[in-house]
Amino acid sequence: MHLYTPHMLLAFLLLCLAGAAFPCSAAPADDGSVLYSTDFTNAEGWITNSKDRFYPEIETGRYHYLLEGGTGGYSAYTLPQKVNGQFTLEFDVTPEKTDDGSSFRFGIGTDKKDSQRGPLLMVELANKKDGRLFYLKTVSKENSLNLVGSSPSTGSSGATVRFEDNTTYHVKLTYYAADSRASIVVQQQGSPDVIFTASAPVSGKIEDLTNLYLTAIGDGTSGPQAEGYIDNIKLTLSPTHAAGDEKDAKNNKGADETPAPVITSAPATPTDEPTPVFTPGPTRTPFPLPPTPTPTQTPKSGLGFLVLLPALAGGAILAMRKYP
Repeated sequence: MHLYTPHMLLAFLLLCLAGAAFPCSAAPADDGSVLYSTDFTNAEGWITNSKDRFYPEIETGRYHYLLEGGTGGYSAYTLPQKVNGQFTLEFDVTPEKTDDGSSFRFGIGTDKKDSQRGPLLMVELANKKDGRLFYLKTVSKENSLNLVGSSPSTGSSGATVRFEDNTTYHVKLTYYAADSRASIVVQQQGSPDVIFTASAPVSGKIEDLTNLYLTAIGDGTSGPQAEGYIDNIKLTLSPTHAAGDEKDAKNNKGADETPAPVITSAPATPTDEPTPVFTPGPTRTPFPLPPTPTPTQTPKSGLGFLVLLPALAGGAILAMRKYP
Protein backbone atom coordinates (compact mmCIF):
# COMPACT_ATOMS: atom_id res chain seq x y z
CA MET A 1 0.00 0.00 0.00
CA HIS A 2 1.44 3.36 -1.04
CA LEU A 3 1.18 6.26 1.39
CA TYR A 4 1.17 8.84 -1.41
CA THR A 5 -0.91 8.81 -4.59
CA PRO A 6 0.36 10.51 -7.77
CA HIS A 7 -2.20 13.27 -7.31
CA MET A 8 -1.05 13.94 -3.75
CA LEU A 9 2.59 14.02 -4.89
CA LEU A 10 1.73 16.43 -7.70
CA ALA A 11 -0.11 18.75 -5.27
CA PHE A 12 2.92 18.73 -2.96
CA LEU A 13 5.24 19.68 -5.83
CA LEU A 14 2.94 22.52 -6.86
CA LEU A 15 3.01 23.85 -3.28
CA CYS A 16 6.81 23.82 -3.39
CA LEU A 17 6.71 25.81 -6.63
CA ALA A 18 4.39 28.38 -5.08
CA GLY A 19 6.69 28.75 -2.08
CA ALA A 20 9.69 29.34 -4.35
CA ALA A 21 7.83 31.89 -6.45
CA PHE A 22 6.43 33.90 -3.51
CA PRO A 23 8.86 33.84 -0.56
CA CYS A 24 7.81 35.41 2.75
CA SER A 25 9.49 38.67 3.69
CA ALA A 26 9.53 40.92 6.76
CA ALA A 27 8.37 44.53 6.64
CA PRO A 28 11.20 46.99 6.03
CA ALA A 29 12.73 48.58 9.14
CA ASP A 30 11.42 52.00 10.09
CA ASP A 31 14.75 53.71 10.77
CA GLY A 32 14.04 57.28 9.76
CA SER A 33 15.16 59.19 6.71
CA VAL A 34 18.03 61.59 6.16
CA LEU A 35 16.58 64.87 4.92
CA TYR A 36 19.96 66.57 4.50
CA SER A 37 23.64 65.78 4.98
CA THR A 38 26.91 67.34 3.87
CA ASP A 39 30.62 66.86 4.48
CA PHE A 40 31.34 70.23 2.83
CA THR A 41 33.29 68.90 -0.10
CA ASN A 42 31.24 71.76 -1.50
CA ALA A 43 28.82 74.21 0.08
CA GLU A 44 26.09 74.01 -2.52
CA GLY A 45 22.89 75.67 -1.30
CA TRP A 46 24.50 77.60 1.55
CA ILE A 47 23.81 81.34 1.31
CA THR A 48 25.61 84.01 3.32
CA ASN A 49 25.56 87.79 3.57
CA SER A 50 29.28 87.82 4.47
CA LYS A 51 31.46 85.70 2.18
CA ASP A 52 34.67 86.73 3.93
CA ARG A 53 33.35 85.29 7.23
CA PHE A 54 31.45 82.20 6.02
CA TYR A 55 32.93 80.00 3.30
CA PRO A 56 33.97 76.41 2.50
CA GLU A 57 37.67 75.71 2.98
CA ILE A 58 38.58 73.42 0.10
CA GLU A 59 41.90 72.32 1.61
CA THR A 60 40.33 70.80 4.73
CA GLY A 61 36.79 70.08 3.50
CA ARG A 62 35.20 72.10 6.30
CA TYR A 63 33.05 75.22 6.49
CA HIS A 64 34.61 78.30 8.07
CA TYR A 65 32.61 80.59 10.35
CA LEU A 66 33.37 83.93 11.99
CA LEU A 67 30.54 85.13 14.23
CA GLU A 68 30.56 88.64 15.69
CA GLY A 69 27.66 90.31 17.45
CA GLY A 70 26.25 93.46 15.93
CA THR A 71 27.19 92.46 12.37
CA GLY A 72 24.03 90.53 11.50
CA GLY A 73 26.21 87.97 9.73
CA TYR A 74 24.77 84.57 8.87
CA SER A 75 25.11 81.53 6.65
CA ALA A 76 21.99 79.48 5.99
CA TYR A 77 20.71 76.47 4.06
CA THR A 78 17.06 76.17 3.00
CA LEU A 79 15.77 72.64 3.57
CA PRO A 80 13.93 70.78 0.78
CA GLN A 81 10.81 70.51 2.97
CA LYS A 82 9.43 71.87 6.23
CA VAL A 83 10.36 69.91 9.34
CA ASN A 84 7.59 68.97 11.75
CA GLY A 85 7.79 66.33 14.43
CA GLN A 86 10.74 64.41 15.84
CA PHE A 87 14.20 64.84 14.31
CA THR A 88 17.92 64.57 15.07
CA LEU A 89 20.54 67.13 14.01
CA GLU A 90 24.21 66.09 14.20
CA PHE A 91 27.38 67.99 13.34
CA ASP A 92 31.08 68.43 14.16
CA VAL A 93 32.38 71.78 15.39
CA THR A 94 35.97 72.92 15.90
CA PRO A 95 36.24 76.29 17.68
CA GLU A 96 39.60 77.93 16.98
CA LYS A 97 39.11 81.34 18.59
CA THR A 98 36.38 82.14 21.10
CA ASP A 99 36.85 85.63 22.55
CA ASP A 100 35.40 86.63 25.91
CA GLY A 101 31.77 87.54 25.29
CA SER A 102 31.49 85.66 21.97
CA SER A 103 29.33 82.68 20.93
CA PHE A 104 29.18 80.03 18.23
CA ARG A 105 25.55 79.46 17.26
CA PHE A 106 24.17 76.75 14.98
CA GLY A 107 20.69 75.27 14.78
CA ILE A 108 17.46 74.80 12.91
CA GLY A 109 14.71 77.40 12.64
CA THR A 110 13.04 79.63 10.07
CA ASP A 111 14.18 82.05 7.39
CA LYS A 112 14.39 84.80 10.07
CA LYS A 113 17.79 83.34 11.03
CA ASP A 114 17.45 85.07 14.40
CA SER A 115 19.03 83.40 17.45
CA GLN A 116 16.35 84.85 19.74
CA ARG A 117 13.11 84.40 17.77
CA GLY A 118 11.34 81.07 17.52
CA PRO A 119 10.62 78.54 16.54
CA LEU A 120 14.18 77.21 16.76
CA LEU A 121 16.42 74.64 18.39
CA MET A 122 20.05 75.70 18.70
CA VAL A 123 23.44 74.71 20.10
CA GLU A 124 25.79 77.39 21.39
CA LEU A 125 29.43 77.33 22.44
CA ALA A 126 29.57 80.55 24.42
CA ASN A 127 32.39 82.22 26.33
CA LYS A 128 30.43 84.27 28.87
CA LYS A 129 30.88 85.12 32.55
CA ASP A 130 30.38 81.46 33.51
CA GLY A 131 33.23 80.41 31.22
CA ARG A 132 33.38 78.39 28.02
CA LEU A 133 30.16 76.36 28.15
CA PHE A 134 27.98 74.28 25.84
CA TYR A 135 24.33 75.40 25.69
CA LEU A 136 21.10 73.85 24.48
CA LYS A 137 18.54 76.48 23.50
CA THR A 138 14.87 76.01 22.62
CA VAL A 139 12.64 78.88 21.54
CA SER A 140 9.03 78.02 20.77
CA LYS A 141 6.83 79.57 18.12
CA GLU A 142 5.39 81.67 20.93
CA ASN A 143 8.97 82.90 21.67
CA SER A 144 9.23 81.13 25.02
CA LEU A 145 12.94 80.56 25.74
CA ASN A 146 14.52 77.65 27.62
CA LEU A 147 18.29 77.53 27.99
CA VAL A 148 20.47 74.91 29.68
CA GLY A 149 24.27 75.14 29.90
CA SER A 150 27.01 72.70 30.89
CA SER A 151 27.37 74.01 34.45
CA PRO A 152 25.16 73.92 37.57
CA SER A 153 25.07 77.72 37.46
CA THR A 154 23.38 77.52 34.03
CA GLY A 155 20.94 74.69 34.71
CA SER A 156 22.97 71.49 34.32
CA SER A 157 22.48 68.72 36.86
CA GLY A 158 26.04 67.43 36.44
CA ALA A 159 29.53 68.76 36.93
CA THR A 160 30.82 71.68 34.88
CA VAL A 161 32.03 70.86 31.36
CA ARG A 162 33.99 73.46 29.41
CA PHE A 163 34.93 73.39 25.74
CA GLU A 164 38.42 74.20 24.50
CA ASP A 165 39.57 75.89 21.32
CA ASN A 166 41.32 73.75 18.68
CA THR A 167 39.33 70.69 19.74
CA THR A 168 36.68 68.99 17.61
CA TYR A 169 33.37 68.02 19.19
CA HIS A 170 30.55 65.86 17.82
CA VAL A 171 27.18 67.29 18.83
CA LYS A 172 23.83 65.52 18.60
CA LEU A 173 20.63 67.54 19.08
CA THR A 174 17.34 65.61 19.27
CA TYR A 175 13.81 66.99 19.38
CA TYR A 176 11.08 64.75 20.86
CA ALA A 177 7.87 66.27 19.52
CA ALA A 178 5.41 64.08 21.43
CA ASP A 179 7.22 64.82 24.69
CA SER A 180 7.83 68.56 24.09
CA ARG A 181 11.50 68.40 24.95
CA ALA A 182 14.94 68.43 23.35
CA SER A 183 18.24 66.83 24.29
CA ILE A 184 21.92 67.46 23.60
CA VAL A 185 24.75 64.92 23.61
CA VAL A 186 28.37 66.04 23.18
CA GLN A 187 31.41 63.85 22.56
CA GLN A 188 34.99 64.74 21.83
CA GLN A 189 35.98 63.51 18.38
CA GLY A 190 37.59 60.09 18.51
CA SER A 191 36.24 59.21 21.96
CA PRO A 192 33.11 57.16 22.78
CA ASP A 193 32.67 58.99 26.09
CA VAL A 194 29.84 61.47 26.48
CA ILE A 195 31.25 64.62 28.08
CA PHE A 196 27.99 66.57 28.34
CA THR A 197 24.32 65.70 28.06
CA ALA A 198 21.21 67.59 29.10
CA SER A 199 17.51 67.92 28.40
CA ALA A 200 15.39 71.04 28.04
CA PRO A 201 11.62 71.47 27.70
CA VAL A 202 9.94 73.19 24.78
CA SER A 203 7.33 75.62 26.06
CA GLY A 204 5.08 75.86 23.03
CA LYS A 205 5.13 74.79 19.41
CA ILE A 206 8.16 73.83 17.33
CA GLU A 207 6.90 73.48 13.77
CA ASP A 208 7.45 74.50 10.16
CA LEU A 209 11.23 74.62 10.48
CA THR A 210 12.77 75.58 7.14
CA ASN A 211 16.46 76.49 7.58
CA LEU A 212 19.74 75.39 9.07
CA TYR A 213 21.94 78.35 9.96
CA LEU A 214 24.97 79.83 11.67
CA THR A 215 24.02 83.30 12.85
CA ALA A 216 25.03 86.46 14.67
CA ILE A 217 21.53 87.91 14.29
CA GLY A 218 20.11 88.55 17.75
CA ASP A 219 23.51 89.25 19.33
CA GLY A 220 24.04 92.97 19.75
CA THR A 221 27.48 92.83 21.41
CA SER A 222 29.97 93.95 18.79
CA GLY A 223 33.68 93.23 19.03
CA PRO A 224 34.10 89.70 20.47
CA GLN A 225 34.49 87.04 17.76
CA ALA A 226 33.91 83.29 17.62
CA GLU A 227 35.83 81.64 14.77
CA GLY A 228 36.26 78.04 13.70
CA TYR A 229 34.86 75.28 11.49
CA ILE A 230 31.69 73.21 11.19
CA ASP A 231 31.50 69.90 9.33
CA ASN A 232 29.57 66.65 8.76
CA ILE A 233 26.04 68.00 9.21
CA LYS A 234 23.23 65.43 9.13
CA LEU A 235 19.50 66.01 9.69
CA THR A 236 17.45 62.84 10.21
CA LEU A 237 13.66 62.77 10.44
CA SER A 238 11.59 60.21 12.33
CA PRO A 239 8.87 58.89 9.98
CA THR A 240 6.53 57.88 12.78
CA HIS A 241 7.13 60.36 15.64
CA ALA A 242 5.85 57.53 17.83
CA ALA A 243 5.29 58.37 21.47
CA GLY A 244 6.16 54.79 22.35
CA ASP A 245 9.70 55.15 21.01
CA GLU A 246 10.22 58.27 23.08
CA LYS A 247 8.83 56.57 26.18
CA ASP A 248 11.30 53.72 25.73
CA ALA A 249 14.14 56.19 25.44
CA LYS A 250 13.14 57.87 28.70
CA ASN A 251 12.81 54.53 30.50
CA ASN A 252 16.42 53.73 29.59
CA LYS A 253 17.83 56.73 31.44
CA GLY A 254 20.65 56.04 33.87
CA ALA A 255 19.88 56.19 37.56
CA ASP A 256 22.30 59.07 38.02
CA GLU A 257 20.47 61.39 35.62
CA THR A 258 17.72 63.74 36.80
CA PRO A 259 15.74 66.31 34.81
CA ALA A 260 17.79 69.43 34.27
CA PRO A 261 16.51 72.72 35.70
CA VAL A 262 15.56 75.31 33.13
CA ILE A 263 17.07 78.78 32.79
CA THR A 264 14.72 81.31 31.19
CA SER A 265 16.72 84.40 32.04
CA ALA A 266 20.35 85.38 32.63
CA PRO A 267 22.38 82.74 34.53
CA ALA A 268 22.89 83.18 38.26
CA THR A 269 25.95 85.10 39.47
CA PRO A 270 28.77 82.61 40.06
CA THR A 271 30.16 82.20 43.57
CA ASP A 272 33.79 82.56 44.59
CA GLU A 273 34.12 78.81 45.04
CA PRO A 274 35.71 77.06 42.04
CA THR A 275 33.36 74.90 40.02
CA PRO A 276 34.56 71.28 39.64
CA VAL A 277 35.53 70.40 36.09
CA PHE A 278 34.11 67.21 34.65
CA THR A 279 36.51 64.46 33.55
CA PRO A 280 34.94 61.90 31.19
CA GLY A 281 34.90 58.40 32.61
CA PRO A 282 33.62 54.99 31.59
CA THR A 283 31.00 54.92 34.35
CA ARG A 284 28.98 57.92 33.09
CA THR A 285 25.62 56.96 31.63
CA PRO A 286 24.88 58.96 28.46
CA PHE A 287 21.51 60.53 27.78
CA PRO A 288 19.40 58.09 25.77
CA LEU A 289 19.55 58.51 22.03
CA PRO A 290 16.60 57.98 19.70
CA PRO A 291 16.12 54.25 18.98
CA THR A 292 17.71 53.04 15.75
CA PRO A 293 15.97 49.92 14.43
CA THR A 294 18.12 47.38 12.58
CA PRO A 295 17.12 46.96 8.92
CA THR A 296 15.75 43.53 8.07
CA GLN A 297 17.01 41.87 4.91
CA THR A 298 14.28 40.86 2.47
CA PRO A 299 14.87 37.55 0.69
CA LYS A 300 14.56 37.76 -3.09
CA SER A 301 13.77 35.06 -5.61
CA GLY A 302 16.33 34.72 -8.38
CA LEU A 303 17.56 32.28 -11.01
CA GLY A 304 17.18 29.33 -8.60
CA PHE A 305 13.44 29.35 -9.28
CA LEU A 306 13.99 28.96 -13.03
CA VAL A 307 16.24 25.93 -12.43
CA LEU A 308 13.84 24.36 -9.91
CA LEU A 309 10.76 24.57 -12.15
CA PRO A 310 11.72 22.00 -14.87
CA ALA A 311 13.18 19.62 -12.26
CA LEU A 312 9.98 19.54 -10.26
CA ALA A 313 7.82 19.19 -13.36
CA GLY A 314 9.91 16.22 -14.52
CA GLY A 315 9.60 14.60 -11.12
CA ALA A 316 5.83 14.94 -11.25
CA ILE A 317 5.65 13.26 -14.68
CA LEU A 318 7.81 10.34 -13.53
CA ALA A 319 5.70 9.89 -10.43
CA MET A 320 2.49 9.75 -12.45
CA ARG A 321 3.96 7.15 -14.85
CA LYS A 322 5.16 4.96 -11.97
CA TYR A 323 1.85 5.07 -10.16
CA PRO A 324 -0.92 5.05 -12.81
